[in-house]
Amino acid sequence: MATSDICVRVGKRIRALRKAKRWHQDDLALHVGLGRTYISNVERGNTNPSLRSLEIFALGFGMTLSEFLKDV
Repeated sequence: MATSDICVRVGKRIRALRKAKRWHQDDLALHVGLGRTYISNVERGNTNPSLRSLEIFALGFGMTLSEFLKDV
């Protein structure tokens, strides 16, 4: 599997979790302390997020990193 494949899957996971909370990207950015542009790039699979960023997203959604990555 190519790196870009997992980046796309992670981005889709973040987008789905964000939409489930009815948050806009700006809302998520404020909640997790990351930039909206960065979030947009991650959601589109254009950025390879670090493990630290993945943990920040997971905690922002109220889950562990393993729960966050479960179906990715």
